[in-house]
Amino acid sequence: MIEKTATIIDRFRRPLRYYYNARSAFKSLLAALNLRSEQSVLLPAYIGWSANEGSGVFDPIAELGLRFDFYRLDESLHIDLDHLESRLRAGNVKVLVLIHYFGYVDPQYRRAVELARRYGALVVEDEAHALFSDWVGRACGRLGDAAIFSLHKMLPIPGGMLAVAPRYEELFNGDKSEPNSFSSPWNYDFHAIAQRRRENARHLTDALKPLAEHVTPLRPTPADGEVPQTLPVMIHGHSRDALYFALNEAGFGAVSLYHTMIPQITEAQFPDAHRVSRRILNLPIHQDVEPAHLDALAAVLSDIFEGHRVCQPLIGAPRGASARKIPA
Repeated sequence: MIEKTATIIDRFRRPLRYYYNARSAFKSLLAALNLRSEQSVLLPAYIGWSANEGSGVFDPIAELGLRFDFYRLDESLHIDLDHLESRLRAGNVKVLVLIHYFGYVDPQYRRAVELARRYGALVVEDEAHALFSDWVGRACGRLGDAAIFSLHKMLPIPGGMLAVAPRYEELFNGDKSEPNSFSSPWNYDFHAIAQRRRENARHLTDALKPLAEHVTPLRPTPADGEVPQTLPVMIHGHSRDALYFALNEAGFGAVSLYHTMIPQITEAQFPDAHRVSRRILNLPIHQDVEPAHLDALAAVLSDIFEGHRVCQPLIGAPRGASARKIPA
């Protein structure tokens, strides 16, 4: 028998809740899960902190006084599956956090979720950078139990959003989400934005190829379904901090995401994370950017590397040697 219209309420349903920001959404989820004192949250060992904003993903854990642990990533920020499994096996992990850094999806994403299921952990996908990789590309966000979004990082509007599997919606009974007084994200053409971001990432990657001695993309050209938040690059032989300021003073809004690790992620235990944090720079490829802007950005980088613009070399300089600190 076939009904005239769809009637099964929970089929392909994705309940959404709105918050002032993504960290509020994450804190609300953790509180609703009501972890016991012996249960822990397992996170990737690449989490940033800034004086202005703190740490969006770690602060809610600290504020709720939850136990936590970290699993190792390599210098491409890909999951070390053996280390992840060892941490799942060693601890009473209630929540595994997967972060889709810069909108890219880890090659081990599916296997990481399978490990979490094997050890009885819920999976929370941090999609602060992956709104379009999820809702347009469907490359992530569909294997976990919940997904968290930061709207202002992908759209010109404030706010955070939480998506949960229907089976967990009852956890929030009686707990009202924060007022959604912001512009709706659904007012925007997600597909057009995703296409522009992917095209910009490809264009800038090509424009940077002649500068490979000095700057290389952290990730290859976006795979099917991936929609980048920025183009993350690694800087070689130059001060990342000085380069950040030089680009911004030239009118190009570069950022350096996760430029400082939270103190709980020590260099002794996670050296790869600290090496990446000292060299990473995130170049703008958002929907407002035109190809001509990207060509001009590449030209400014070329001028800097050829010595036509001031940018202090990193060689021999200690960490933090630049005169100014990178803001959040």
